[in-house]
Amino acid sequence: MKKNKNIIIAIVVVLVLIILGIGGYFLYMKMNYISKDEVKRIVLNDTKLDSSDVIFGEIDLDTDDGIAKYDVEFHYNRHEYNYEIDAKEGKIISSDFVNTNTSNNNTTTEKNNSNTNTNNSTTNNNYISEQEAKDIAVKDASVNEKDIVFTDVDLDLENNKAIYEVDFHDQTTEYEYKIDGINKSIINKKSEPKD
Repeated sequence: MKKNKNIIIAIVVVLVLIILGIGGYFLYMKMNYISKDEVKRIVLNDTKLDSSDVIFGEIDLDTDDGIAKYDVEFHYNRHEYNYEIDAKEGKIISSDFVNTNTSNNNTTTEKNNSNTNTNNSTTNNNYISEQEAKDIAVKDASVNEKDIVFTDVDLDLENNKAIYEVDFHDQTTEYEYKIDGINKSIINKKSEPKD
């Protein structure tokens, strides 16, 4: 009986050490990554743009072929930029942008796989701000902004059209809005009781 108890204790100790080791490894790896703010600075430096001129979307940490990288998306002057940045060294792995000018329904994609400059001389991005998109959704939902929590506000391209996705909830209801990023119209909205 005592032998079985010692075996169980030994197994538990080994499992705890394995879990702590794995957790420690991931914590160590996470601590050695550059921050999302550093990623933004790298991208802005490469494009020679100012942070007030761009609208950042997703900045996701991902692993590809064992290399930790940040996938970065931002919008400027009706262009969607996508970058891959090495999460440890801060080097640009790749970059590309899509011209989303909807006036002529043409989409142009240009890709860079090096540190090339993708600067544009125009400084007006023509998109409404994130705050404007929030205000439109809150006003339409007839709720008080003090009573809600925003869970997601993203600017994405759907069929070459800039769309804000605005998600929020109050004590009783969850709201999802899609708002045109240029003409401010509500494309789609949904509300449902909060779980």
